[in-house]
Amino acid sequence: MFEFDKYEKHLHVDRGLVPLSTYDPFQDIAKMSLLMWGEHCVECAAPSCFTTCDLYQSRPDGRCRRLTYGMYRNRCFPSARGYGAEVVFKKWGKIEARGNTLMLPAGMTLLTERMIGLLAPFANAAGAFVYRLTRDNRWSYLEHSILERFARWLHQKKRANASFPPDFFLLEVYNPMDGPVRMQLGMSVASGTSRRHSAQPPPPFRASVILPAGYSRHEFGREQFSRITESGLPFDIAITPDGETSARIVFLAADFVVRHKNASVEVSGQPKIKCVVWDLDNTMWDGILLENEAVGLREKVLELLSFFDERGILLSIASKNDEPSAWRRLEELGIADYFLYPQINWMPKSENIRAIAEQLNIGLDTFAFIDDNPFELEEVSRALKVVACVNAADIDHLFSSPRYQGTTSDEARKRSQFYRQEFVRKKSATRFGSDYLGFLAACEIKLYVDVYKNDDLDRVSELVQRTNQLNFSGRKYLRSEILPILADAGVKKYVLRCADNYGSYGAVGFCIVRLVGHEIQIEDFMLSCRVQGRFIEQAFFNYLVNAQEGQKPQSLWVNFEPTGRNIPAQQVLERLNFVPCSPGKGLRIDLKSHTLDCNFISVQSSIDGEIGLEATESAQ
Repeated sequence: MFEFDKYEKHLHVDRGLVPLSTYDPFQDIAKMSLLMWGEHCVECAAPSCFTTCDLYQSRPDGRCRRLTYGMYRNRCFPSARGYGAEVVFKKWGKIEARGNTLMLPAGMTLLTERMIGLLAPFANAAGAFVYRLTRDNRWSYLEHSILERFARWLHQKKRANASFPPDFFLLEVYNPMDGPVRMQLGMSVASGTSRRHSAQPPPPFRASVILPAGYSRHEFGREQFSRITESGLPFDIAITPDGETSARIVFLAADFVVRHKNASVEVSGQPKIKCVVWDLDNTMWDGILLENEAVGLREKVLELLSFFDERGILLSIASKNDEPSAWRRLEELGIADYFLYPQINWMPKSENIRAIAEQLNIGLDTFAFIDDNPFELEEVSRALKVVACVNAADIDHLFSSPRYQGTTSDEARKRSQFYRQEFVRKKSATRFGSDYLGFLAACEIKLYVDVYKNDDLDRVSELVQRTNQLNFSGRKYLRSEILPILADAGVKKYVLRCADNYGSYGAVGFCIVRLVGHEIQIEDFMLSCRVQGRFIEQAFFNYLVNAQEGQKPQSLWVNFEPTGRNIPAQQVLERLNFVPCSPGKGLRIDLKSHTLDCNFISVQSSIDGEIGLEATESAQ
C-alpha cells in the first residue's frame, strides 16, 4: 500500500497523466505481503534535520516532503490494486517500507490496505488534536508511527509462524518519461539492529534496475534476498532513483508475492536451466537395458534432446547401469554425442549430478534431473535442493516451460561443441603437470576485442543474464534493461571473443567502459566461465591500458560488487593487485606501481588505433 493520505493536491500541477500505450498488469498473485510504502530521505536524520536542513519542506504531518506532491492515486493506470501510485522524486527522495514476508492471501492483503486507508484520516486527526494540546511533534505523525509498529508486528508474526516464503519481489512500474530511469532496490537490516544482536547481520541486498519508458515488470527471486528476509532481524526496503534525478514514476506493485502454483510463467529471478541430466531405464528409453538390449527411445525424447541442444542447454546422464552396455546402446541409437561427462555407475545420483556440475563448472541451481523413479527423484531433491526434479512422465511440458527455453543464438547451437573442446584441453593439460602457464602458452590463446554491433545482441543478452562466477558487478539485465545501455553513445561497449589451438570459444565476454580523467572505469564486465583461469581478464585490461594514445591511464577501476557467487571474479582482481576503494565502491589498480602484462595471450582488435574512449570530467 502507498501513503496516499499525505498527498497535497495544490502542489500537483499536472494531474492529467495517462498511459500512452496499453499493457497487461501482473495478476497472477496468490499471496502477498502487506508493505506500507512512504516517502523518505536518503540523508534522513529526523527529527533534528527538520530544523537544520535547507531542503526541509513540511508536509501535513510535519515530516519532510521528499516527493513533489506526495503519492497520488492515479486510477488511469491498471494494476492488481486498480490504480497506480504516481510520484515525482525530489532531491534526496526515496520511497521506503518496513519489511515483512508474512504472506497473506492477496484478497485479504488488499482488503486490509483499504481498511487502513479508511482509518488513516481518523488517526491523522487524532494526532493533530493531541499535538495542539501538547505541542509534542511526535503526535503530529501518529498514523506514521502506528503503521511502522504494525509493520514490525507483522514481521514478528512471520517469525513465529513459519508461513510460505515469497517466490519473488515484484516491482511493476510505468515510466511516463521520454527515456529510461535507473533505480536502486535495496534491502538491509534495520538501522541499529546490529547493536542489539550479537550475531553478524547479513550483508545488504542491492540491485540496480533500469526502468525503460512505458510499462515494465521486474522480478527478483527469493534466493537473491533470502539472507535478509530469513535472518529473523527487522529489515527495511528502499527504492531510490540514481543520482539526484527528479524522476516521475507510477508504481503499480512493489510487493513480496507468491504466484499461483498452476502458473506456467517463469519467475525471472529463478535461473534458467543450463543442463538437463537424464536417467536411462524407463526414462531415456522404454524398458530396462539389462533385461532387453534392444530398448528403444521413448516418445518425444529425441525431439526434446534436439530441442535442448539447439538452444544451448547442455545434456548429461546420471544412471545406475552397466556403463559399457549403456554407452554402446546410446551410440547405436545415434544420440551419444549429445551427452557431456555422463555418469553411468551405481553411485547415488545426487553425487553423480554434483560431479557433472563440477566438470561443467556451472551452478547446481541451473540443473534439472529427469527420472521415472520417485525414489531417485526424492533422493536428488533432498540432497540437492536447488536442482529441478522432473518426472519422466511430464517431459512434454518442458517444450513450453520458460526455464527450459535456453536461447537460439549461434553461440547456443555451438555450446556443447565448446564443452567437448574443453574436455580435450583438460586431457592435454595433464601432459604439462604443474606447469599450467606453460600449458596456456602452448595453447596459443588469441583474444579478439571488438566494438559491440547489433548482430551481437543475442549473445550479449545471454552473457548479461546467465553469467555468475565472472560477473564483476553482480548485476544481471533483462533484454529490455540492457537495450537502453547498448543504445547509450556515452559509454563504450566491447565484445570479447577467444580461440586457441583446440578451437574457438566463441563470444565469451561483454564489457562497458568509460575513460574518466586519467582513469579507465569498467562499469560492467561479464565473462563466460568457459575461459575461467585463462588470464583473459588480465589480457583485456592490459589491452585497454596500452591501446590509449598519448598519456597512459594512471589507474583502472572495476565496478566489483560481491554476490557470494562471483568469488572467482574477486580472486582475479586481487591476484592482479586491485585494492578496495576507500571511500567509494569497487576495486582499483594503480598502474604506476603495477603492470598488467600478459605476454602469452595474443590480443587482436578490429578497432583502429585508440580504443575510442572519450574522457569525461566526472570522477568516481
